[in-house]
Amino acid sequence: MIKLIFSRFYVTNMLLFTLTGIFFSHCTPKSDKEKTPVARVYDKFLYKEDLAKIIPKDASKQDSMEKANNFIDFWVKEQAFTRTAELNLPEEQKNVANELERYRITLLIERYKRRFLLNNLDTIITKEQIQAFYDKHKEEFKLSQPAVKVDYVKVLSTAPNISKVERLYTSNLKKDKLKIEEYCNSHSALYQNFNNDWIYFHQLMLSLPLTVSNVGDFLKRKRNIAVKDSIYSYYVNIGSYRLKGEISPLTFVEDNIQSMLLNQRKRSLIDSLQKSVYNNMIDDGTIEIFDKKKKSD
Repeated sequence: MIKLIFSRFYVTNMLLFTLTGIFFSHCTPKSDKEKTPVARVYDKFLYKEDLAKIIPKDASKQDSMEKANNFIDFWVKEQAFTRTAELNLPEEQKNVANELERYRITLLIERYKRRFLLNNLDTIITKEQIQAFYDKHKEEFKLSQPAVKVDYVKVLSTAPNISKVERLYTSNLKKDKLKIEEYCNSHSALYQNFNNDWIYFHQLMLSLPLTVSNVGDFLKRKRNIAVKDSIYSYYVNIGSYRLKGEISPLTFVEDNIQSMLLNQRKRSLIDSLQKSVYNNMIDDGTIEIFDKKKKSD
């Protein structure tokens, strides 16, 4: 039997009247007989004082009432379902002591591991460590899409002496790239080499009035791109490219490698902790194995 001790209208008004009192009642423990019931499911009661645990002290009256009423609904449905399960499950399935103890043990161990790692884990991963890991395992890192290294120029088609860009943008010489950069700075044009690092090809395409259907064939055939729209001229020099399925450049997997190295440290630290705990307790006699089975020859 499920019963709300008071009507929802009454609960709402009671909550309005006692919102402040809720918080003070939470500070002073009371016996169940001293508490004010809000709802009952069979022999389980929800008390007004219990609501203090779920209502923030700085909540408005409206928010407090809404949160309280939502919690009452949740509690009633949960208790009703629990009671139904208890009435319908066989006895052996209602005994959850072993599962609860296993959960308690797991929870304690995991909490201790987290605390131990928080106090002992070295989280600093150097560039050199990332590079060394990448060099050793680079075959495991494959590109999911084509990537390129480029020099990119976007300039107004009406800019003066634009032929200078057209003449120099295909060059890979540092001095010519500096000349292009100087030109762009002088004529409010955009020059970008993405810090001489890799970018995905689709990122480049977002900055060009160009559609490429077969990226692999395109990159194998063209190392330079010159296109226009109604306002701007775009010039791209593709210095390097890698296709989907080839080894990924480090820049795309650096964060992943950092996480992998950190996880390796965590596992190593926890393994050492477990061995230390075990060996110390064996040495001081805390652990005794009375009838350890030996492997047969």
